[in-house]
Amino acid sequence: MQKYNKGDHVRVAKDLGEFMSHFKSDCEAIVIGSYNDEYGGGNTKSYTIHIKGDCEVSWYYENQLMLIEAGRIDLLEQWEEEEKQESDMKSDLNWIFDHGKEVLLNPHGSTISTLAKSFGLTNLWGSRGEGITYYSNVISTLAMASPFLESGDKKGWLNYCKMINGEQPEVK
Repeated sequence: MQKYNKGDHVRVAKDLGEFMSHFKSDCEAIVIGSYNDEYGGGNTKSYTIHIKGDCEVSWYYENQLMLIEAGRIDLLEQWEEEEKQESDMKSDLNWIFDHGKEVLLNPHGSTISTLAKSFGLTNLWGSRGEGITYYSNVISTLAMASPFLESGDKKGWLNYCKMINGEQPEVK
């Protein structure tokens, strides 16, 4: 029998153990489903959850979750709408360059994606969806954008991206 069901509002434990110390802990989440719900096979002890203010993550064990309230799919919808609004805001080039120093200190995924698209990189994960490729592309994108973000120079960034793409930059 499965302990949690889709839509259950849960709290993630503070201590996830040594092998999951890199996972987010001590936070609220909504259960998306067990491994069995998503793929079959009978595993009802591992769950995909949607972490508040973050994203979906797999696989948390049932003993790492504590029920807050059952059946809160409405809360998941609210969180997703809030996350979409934040993503939309942080992917706007005007916002990015108005908050350049903040971006460098705490870059949002949507911000990085927008900056990368400016010079033609449309898939930060690469063709095989590797985390190391994503990380490398994020670091490279931020390194290239850093002087422009520091100075709030959106036009300079766009001209730089045109040069990368072999286009003629605008004359200042």
